[in-house]
This record gives sequence, structure tokens and C-alpha cells, in this order.
Amino acid sequence: METTLLAKVGMLLTMSLLLGGFGAWLGRNIRSIVAFIVLAIAFIGGVFALSAMAAVSPTAGIITLAGWTFISGLFIGPALESYVEDLGYETVVLAFLGTAGVMAVCGGIGAFSGLNFAALGSILFIALFGLIIAGIIGCFVKMGRSANIVYSSLGMLIFGLYFVYDFFTIKTTANSWENATMLTAKVYLDFVNFLLHLLQLLSVLHHK
Repeated sequence: METTLLAKVGMLLTMSLLLGGFGAWLGRNIRSIVAFIVLAIAFIGGVFALSAMAAVSPTAGIITLAGWTFISGLFIGPALESYVEDLGYETVVLAFLGTAGVMAVCGGIGAFSGLNFAALGSILFIALFGLIIAGIIGCFVKMGRSANIVYSSLGMLIFGLYFVYDFFTIKTTANSWENATMLTAKVYLDFVNFLLHLLQLLSVLHHK
């Protein structure tokens, strides 16, 4: 019996989260700006490499996915370490587990509710673009506590809805390892972004 696309994504996502977590642990003490820039370039470039290699063969796609998620872990490791120092290890672990729970619930709605979430795609794309612009502005203009709470909460809402949309897409996409690899990358990014916005919100609330 052929493995379903959802099962393939589930297996690849488990691998990705483990490798990403391992990379984050190894990269937690990276402080070099040069190393950070190199990792950023590798992370962004890896998205394009993943798309190309997934089209070559299932093995090439999965190996590239593994390398890309490991690099992503190295890239976000310092940020996660700063949240560990700020909030404590237990809080960060609970945030990770909470993100996994939100993904399971929202993913279940997208995959099994029978509702059509196709229209969410364009709406979320526009919302994400706005979130990115707000984030860039925030790099140059100091945002107050209330603005940070709104920003991080909107980020969680957007990526929570992306869980719904991407798992709905899994249900409506042809079953192949190439599609499984690319969809896994999307869900992995949803997970990482939701987690980071959740940690940002917890950090803001922690400092009254």
C-alpha cells in the first residue's frame, strides 16, 4: 500500500524538526556577524536549491531538505538561546510543545474538516507581506510594548492560519516525494515562525 502524502510530510517534518533542533543547539553560541551572514545566505539560497533538487530525485530532495533544516537551526540558534536566557529553558520547551499542539489542531482542521481553505492563500500572502514590512520598520524604529504585543500576536495568527492552509494543500496535492519535500519545507517554516513569534510575545509579556 502506497504511503499517503500526509504520512510522507509527517515523516519528513519529524526529521526536519529533529535536525533543526540539533542545529539550533550547535549554533546557540554563534556570535560572529560574518558567520551569521553566511548562514543567512545559505538559508535563503537553500530554498531555491531545495526546489531544484526535489525535482531531480526523491533522494536528492530529502538530503537537501535535511541539510537546509540543519542550517536553519544553526541560523536561529542564537535567537533561541537569547530566549532561553530571558525566559528560561522550561518556558522555551513549553513554547515548542505549544507550537506543536497548535500545528496539530490547525493542521487537523485544514486536512480533515472538509472545508475549502483555498481562498486563504492569497489573503495570507498579503498579510505576510505586511508583517514583513512591519518587521523591517521595527528594525529601524523602536516599537513600544503594545506594538510588539500586536505584532507578535498577528504573526502567530498568520502562521497559525498557514498551518490550516498548508495542511489543506497537502490534502489536495498529488502524492509524490517531490511535493512532500516542498510541502514539508513550508510547514517547517510555519512552525519556526510561529514559535519565534510566540517566544517574542512571551518575552514582551515577561518584561512589564
